[in-house]
Amino acid sequence: MSSEFTLRQLEYFVAVLDAGSVTEAARRSSISQAAASMAIGQLERALGVDLFVRARSKRLVPTEAGTALGLRARRVLDEAAEIPASVRSGWEELRGRVRLGCMIAISPRLMPRLLAETARRWPEIEVEFVEGAAEELQRAVADGELDAAVVYSLQAVPGVDFVTLAESRPHFQLAEGHPLAGRASLRFADLAEYDAVLFDVPPSAERVLAMFESAGVAPRVRWRSVVSETIRAIVASGLGYSVTNVWEGVEELFRSSGVVLVPVADPTPHNAVVAAVPPGLRRPRRVDAVLGAAREVTGG
Repeated sequence: MSSEFTLRQLEYFVAVLDAGSVTEAARRSSISQAAASMAIGQLERALGVDLFVRARSKRLVPTEAGTALGLRARRVLDEAAEIPASVRSGWEELRGRVRLGCMIAISPRLMPRLLAETARRWPEIEVEFVEGAAEELQRAVADGELDAAVVYSLQAVPGVDFVTLAESRPHFQLAEGHPLAGRASLRFADLAEYDAVLFDVPPSAERVLAMFESAGVAPRVRWRSVVSETIRAIVASGLGYSVTNVWEGVEELFRSSGVVLVPVADPTPHNAVVAAVPPGLRRPRRVDAVLGAAREVTGG
């Protein structure tokens, strides 16, 4: 005996229960009599009970099991009918949880403003965010553990789709009093004789060093740190410079720390701030709302 049955079989069973005959149930349901009879037979075999007996009037009368099943089947069918509207409601509403990942290098510049903007515009959206390396965050998106993850496009990995949030380009971080701080742009060679502070998180560190190498310059790396605020503080004190990718609108964040941003004039690989999202899936409206706010916050 198999216990498997379908909603369609329950639907035809209730139709026969209401009509009192297979013929009338088939007519009301716009199906063949054979299909209705087959559904009832399959349901009886799945449950291991008889659901109807034929009365002298030739009307089908439910057995005790049939009567009990009728009560439960109606509830099941009513609940099943509500599922599409219920799912669409949760999908379309600007409320609920959004699980967002963010690269450590991006998070201090993005997350405080994004959380504030989301809370202001959609108080019922709850953003849960985690910080980490680009690869592990994208893997979490692919595995369904995160709704999206903000990373740099140069660190994109296969297995996820991407939504562009903002263009980004490398800048030198210099102390306000640095002799080159007033320049419109600088080349790596211009800073070859100055001490550098390296953001020592892979693969960001390797990409920065590769840009130096491409320009034919060996940087004087004096300090390394995995905390962007520490690097800004060292730069602001005049002890060295650093290289960072930034997007429009974050200059004030650095300036308030005593740091000036100067664009890199050397050719560098294209890079953008992107959101990694599950491949080929439609996203809930609340997720798109948060990503839209992230695009606005980053000036995209």
